[in-house]
Amino acid sequence: MVFGISGAGYDMSTSIFSPEGRIFAAEYAKKAVEQGATSIGILCNEGVVLLAEKITKPLQEPDSVEKISKIDEHLGIATSGLMADARKLIENARIKAQSYWLTFEEPVPGEAVAEYICDIKGQFTQTGGARPYGVAMIIGSVDHDNSPRLFVTDPVGTFWGFLAAVIGRGSNRAGEYLETHYKPKMKIAQAVNLALDTLRQTTDAELTSRNVEIAKIPVSTGTFYKLSHEEVESHLSSIESEKKA
Repeated sequence: MVFGISGAGYDMSTSIFSPEGRIFAAEYAKKAVEQGATSIGILCNEGVVLLAEKITKPLQEPDSVEKISKIDEHLGIATSGLMADARKLIENARIKAQSYWLTFEEPVPGEAVAEYICDIKGQFTQTGGARPYGVAMIIGSVDHDNSPRLFVTDPVGTFWGFLAAVIGRGSNRAGEYLETHYKPKMKIAQAVNLALDTLRQTTDAELTSRNVEIAKIPVSTGTFYKLSHEEVESHLSSIESEKKA
């Protein structure tokens, strides 16, 4: 095994540290997220908004690409990175939500799902013969106390709470836009428009209901709801009208 070249040899296992203290396999997983399509989460007084960019091929059916997934009635996840990895973790999160209800007879909190997912991710950064999950997730929920919550998990098994977050490519530029324009007391419709404006910072492509997926969890209902194509187009039209005014 050759260790002379930076990364060579040391990226064969997640249990090997390089002389600089780096774990290259974990860094590769983070790189997969950085090259993935953009996903955005925004927390406001009225609830949580999740938005994801969908990248489809010309003849691909857009509805077959799902970047925002319902986990429970009150909880959803937006992803960026390797979709095969995301699907496996989403399945695990749904099982966690069901088992939590059977054990405690109340909806699973968003933080409990974030911690559970990160426990799984963490195992794959500490076990030989495995690779880290190449996916980051934004977890949005309205918990049983009617508190909206937003968490972000990274590929190596760490999670944080956020008021607004961006994952995927262009996250630095979009993150700066969010920092400037985010207001906690905005209405949920304003949060949807802010998420769309933020996505515009990362792409030159025209935004349509074909390449944008949006979901919201209002505090008033506590229920996950994914916007229809017509509702997405309505928000895009309202933004264009405001710019022309």
